[in-house]
Amino acid sequence: MTFQPRPMQTIRDYNTGGSWKTPERERPRSGRRLRKMCVMLLVLGALAGAGLGAREAYRRMLQLPYFQVVDVRVEGNLQVATDDVIAGLGLAPNTSMLTLDLAELSRRATRNPWIKEATVIRRLPGSLTIQVVERTPEAVFIANRRYLLSADGVILRALQDDELPQLPVLRAAVPRQVSEGEHIVSAEIAQGLSVWRQFQIANAVPQEKPHEIVMGKDGSYAVNLGPSMPVIRLRPEDMRDQLQRLGAALVASGRGLGQLGDVDLRFRDRVVFRLAAAGR
Repeated sequence: MTFQPRPMQTIRDYNTGGSWKTPERERPRSGRRLRKMCVMLLVLGALAGAGLGAREAYRRMLQLPYFQVVDVRVEGNLQVATDDVIAGLGLAPNTSMLTLDLAELSRRATRNPWIKEATVIRRLPGSLTIQVVERTPEAVFIANRRYLLSADGVILRALQDDELPQLPVLRAAVPRQVSEGEHIVSAEIAQGLSVWRQFQIANAVPQEKPHEIVMGKDGSYAVNLGPSMPVIRLRPEDMRDQLQRLGAALVASGRGLGQLGDVDLRFRDRVVFRLAAAGR
């Protein structure tokens, strides 16, 4: 009797109705991720090493004697000694040209009250040039003592008792404490300097220069022309008109300025003066 095997029936999935097949094994992904991480770490390590190498190379370059400051020159200084300008920069020994902050050096130079502006120029490999613009004294300012005063209102230095500069004297209305390098720019100081400048260029009092200008508490000014000359009181506004009225009054009276005692120009419609005492 011949045995005939029955054909195999397809085993069906009772849940889905589809044919059942052995699932393929998924390839492991953890190995691929590990390889990617290793590559990234190698790249980052290489970049970090390159950065550290460049930093170390730059640090070594800064230490090269070739770039050290070996020569400092100062241009434009007449009042301030070259050594004083250089000392004011505060350069440390063996300073590298590549590490200098030129703006900061300029600020250090202008700490000297005589230096109004300073420009620092770097000239590789090892030279610096400081170009300065100095202040000049325009008046002697009397506060608690005598000081040289610049045109922009900076106290340049204190004067010794035996120093007599040929400059007009600007006296504060009230004694005050000031120090060298201080900016005393105020309305009364600015106007006092303006009074002196305008008096210098005025034609109403020819051949006379102000000796002392005293600031009054009421905002007016008293101009002292020196020995045997009157004191002229005026307002800082419309000075030209005031001095022209003085010139006209001298012509009308037939007297010279030296014959007058005090002159008051603060009035808008008249000039008030008194005659000098006999024998002055």
